[in-house]
Amino acid sequence: MKIVLGRLLQRASLRQAIGRRAYSIKKSVDIGQPSPASHPQLLKEGEITPGITSEEYTLRRNKLLEVLPEKGLAIFAAAPVKMMTDVVPYTYRQDADYLYITGCQQPGGVAVLGHECGFCMFMAEATSHDVIWQGQIAGVSAALEVFKADRAYPMSKLRQTAVPTYMELDAFQKAASSGKVKDVLVFTHELRLIKSPAELKLMRESASIACQALLQTMFHSKTHPYEGRLSAKVEYECKMKGAQRMAFNPVVGGGPNASVIHYSRNDQKIKNGDLVLMDVGCELHGYVSDITRTWPPYGSFSSTQEELYDLILQTNKDCVELCKPGASIREIHSFSVEMLIKGLNEIGILKDSRSSSYHQLNPTSIGHYLGMDVHDCSIVGYDRPLKPGVVITIEPGIYIPLSSNGPERYRGIGIRIEDEVLITETGYEVLTGSMPKEVKHIESLLNNFPHGKYNAEPQQ
Repeated sequence: MKIVLGRLLQRASLRQAIGRRAYSIKKSVDIGQPSPASHPQLLKEGEITPGITSEEYTLRRNKLLEVLPEKGLAIFAAAPVKMMTDVVPYTYRQDADYLYITGCQQPGGVAVLGHECGFCMFMAEATSHDVIWQGQIAGVSAALEVFKADRAYPMSKLRQTAVPTYMELDAFQKAASSGKVKDVLVFTHELRLIKSPAELKLMRESASIACQALLQTMFHSKTHPYEGRLSAKVEYECKMKGAQRMAFNPVVGGGPNASVIHYSRNDQKIKNGDLVLMDVGCELHGYVSDITRTWPPYGSFSSTQEELYDLILQTNKDCVELCKPGASIREIHSFSVEMLIKGLNEIGILKDSRSSSYHQLNPTSIGHYLGMDVHDCSIVGYDRPLKPGVVITIEPGIYIPLSSNGPERYRGIGIRIEDEVLITETGYEVLTGSMPKEVKHIESLLNNFPHGKYNAEPQQ
């Protein structure tokens, strides 16, 4: 639960329960996540997470305080642990807002930020049994010394801190419905929208890893034309190049499976003559990438496939050219719809210019914001004028199912070409520009590359 509270927490009880303590973590290098002491290959001195310094985290909190109501408090909870079975958890991923404000990558915590109390963290408490099975975790001392909290306290004290009525859900719901409580996303998504230089460096690196991994997977596809193997290959390449995880389950759709926008089964062999659509991204130290390419694993586009591909490619290029300060995703989307409707009419796939007919073949937006989450800053609308430091995707596509009543030669074809675009002071920078997308480049790479002779080199 992420909320802004006005008078629901009493200042007196908060001060009573949260006190500054003098702790030291010098004897314990392991704080449950990488630190400069435990992972000097990842973090420099002064960084809380790789690439992001304690000063930047402090600046983020100060910016949030500037927009908080005078007597308001922002409360952030760490993401919960989700279980695969009774004793096996899914891979943990921290809540983006909690991570953005604290730098803490571990579950079980709550952070409070307010004008009077400052930055306070309630930390999970590990038993000796927990340490044996799960390892060390960050406690009160780490909150003060590593995450730079003004005050810290064990999680067991949180219930003593909160006003009793806050613990009653009905009372909380009434406060929310009357406007006394707001979702803190309203504030944090505004802050997260424009990336700092340090964030952009991580996003460039994440995009570069995804591009390299996808390129090697493209080479791999000619000798291993199986959706599952290509999914495994791209994940292997991303992790060997330093990514911690995939940003989402890879979409690897061969032939008609490519017309399913978020296809995720990845269990078919790709037939000779079919295209494969791969939508992939990885996460590097909290920042994600997102790229899509479509290609013929066996080496050549058919004339029909190339006809459709050229329309999507030109739409991609023209929409990228529109990316500049002052434009909006909505405006770029409208342009893409007009361009694709016109092109699909000329080809003969659409019989009229009605948007309803077009949206049956492409119900998606031209793009979305990108950052710590794949669909980043979801509170921010697509009508917002773009500013320097914002990263978006441009991803035109066409998805024609086998059941389509259009010309038979186009049925079962799905094509999407997606790039990451950074808005700059003068225009744009394509963060995924190193990944080929021209027909002649793709065919040349597939047909002239010495397949099977490349091995990814592991990186720190």
